[in-house]
Amino acid sequence: MADGGGAAVRSTAEVRVVIATHRSAADVAGAIGSALAQGLGPSQVTVVDNASPDGTLAAVRAAAPGVRLLAAPTNLGFGRACNLGAAAAGGSALLLLNPDATLRPGSLAAMLAALDADPRRGAVSPRIDRPDGRLDAACRRTFPSPAIAFYRLSGLSRLFPRHPRLAAYNRTHLPVDAPGPVDSGSGACLLLRRRAWDAVGGFDERYFMYGEDLDLCWRLAAAGWTTWYEPRARVVHRKGASSEQAAVPMLLEFHKSMWRFYRTHYARGPAILLAPLVGAAILARAGGLVALNLVRRHPRVSP
Repeated sequence: MADGGGAAVRSTAEVRVVIATHRSAADVAGAIGSALAQGLGPSQVTVVDNASPDGTLAAVRAAAPGVRLLAAPTNLGFGRACNLGAAAAGGSALLLLNPDATLRPGSLAAMLAALDADPRRGAVSPRIDRPDGRLDAACRRTFPSPAIAFYRLSGLSRLFPRHPRLAAYNRTHLPVDAPGPVDSGSGACLLLRRRAWDAVGGFDERYFMYGEDLDLCWRLAAAGWTTWYEPRARVVHRKGASSEQAAVPMLLEFHKSMWRFYRTHYARGPAILLAPLVGAAILARAGGLVALNLVRRHPRVSP
């Protein structure tokens, strides 16, 4: 349990950036460059490459020769690769950054200020936008209870985006520029207090891809830490740059993670009676989206 004694992060010198890559040659230089522009040195950045066949390793070396580079012999998955990088990186704060995400100027300073404003904060999530300016709603989520999941899976949250209960998962009823506590941020860019990260053991490596950030924030909350949404920190995320190169397998992985999260955190006590219904709904959603991708000109993971 967090006891209010979370160590403060005094400067950017104590921050370590971890970037997990796979088929990211076209994007990773931008992510690294945006991190270095925050005042970090190349030695503060660790890239863990998941056996990319597209020249990602060469792109990292060209972008910043001093970056720590760990080359996995196989695709470890996102969570496991981040855990490996975090273990090697050190530092009192970890900035997880996707290779297709770029930090706007001053964003790291804003996140650090938010983290240090309250020693109970274990994580800070910035405002994350798509390249077209739309909010990536995953940056400020509510834990998906069975009711909240139903509102999202049924499409009610999209039909009533301003309803405080129906739209609770992505909090679309709240102003995007309002900072405040959230249940979960997004692993695309998340600043974590090292003490909190270590207390919960980092990512659950049973999640190969997707859901690990939601699970991490759940375990942080269970241990007494909070997650804070800080919109003064801005990130642009070209979501799906890597995963949509294998859209159908990643869609299946997304729904597999959804089921794992439900089974781990909700399928207990009387709620276990809902498990067959929830499983059927997840399976139906996965099948429908896979079928849709077969006729799309540009298949994607995000619906």
